[in-house]
Amino acid sequence: MLMKIEQITGMNLHYLRYSLDYFLDSMEKLEIPTIELWGGFPHFYAEDVSLADAKELKRKIAARNLHLVCYTPEQLMYANNIASKSAAVRKRSLDYYEKNIELASELGTNYMLMTAGTGPFDEQAAPYWEIARESLARLSSKAEQAGVTLLLEALQNFESNIINSSDQLKHMLQEVNSPSLKGMLDLVGMHASGEGIQDYLTNIGEICYIHLIDGTPSGHIIPGEGQLPLREYIRQINEFGYEGYLGLELCSSKYFPDPHQAVAASLEYVKNHLV
Repeated sequence: MLMKIEQITGMNLHYLRYSLDYFLDSMEKLEIPTIELWGGFPHFYAEDVSLADAKELKRKIAARNLHLVCYTPEQLMYANNIASKSAAVRKRSLDYYEKNIELASELGTNYMLMTAGTGPFDEQAAPYWEIARESLARLSSKAEQAGVTLLLEALQNFESNIINSSDQLKHMLQEVNSPSLKGMLDLVGMHASGEGIQDYLTNIGEICYIHLIDGTPSGHIIPGEGQLPLREYIRQINEFGYEGYLGLELCSSKYFPDPHQAVAASLEYVKNHLV
């Protein structure tokens, strides 16, 4: 056996043209017991919600016998960047993530996904690395107080110029040196950077969460629609002894009209090829 179907986690990002209740109902119908919550507009954007809203959402999740594995506030499409040289932008960004940490705690999840921000691509990345490290240290301290662990993700080279590889991820984790900042693995990001599972296992060691998606090589598409050797990846992950969750982070806009069917197709592939 490569993996258990119970390890699969549904995500609401590609449900953004539908209501959040529709997503929760979809997960219940598909019998997916665990979810990763994308914290973005119009579902659950930090600037539009309160801790009381988080408490009510927690109730809705529990009412459907679902369990929230990871909270992932939107951090690529909106105007925030923890690595910015602008004091105003950095303050707004840190305030945003600190509120999201509070929301994650109120939602009852142990994990919140984080990225390191980015510097301008026409400049050297080193100064922005230093700013990102300081920001991540501050946010990790906040997370530790809240009982939340931040899961740091390496981004593809068109998304950021700060952390694109498992080696860079390792160094940032070491420099921040916080028990509340750990690494995660996105299979598309890994593959696009030319790395393999062993690179992550060697550099990161403890992997707390995995995004199970396909790509061409990028794209975050339904497993089986892309080029990634997913069966081999899962075999290696299984040999390592990973027993955590694997999130279906489907991002392509082609799934917006029928997000439920996209998850159903993903589950079908998993059942036929990965379990």
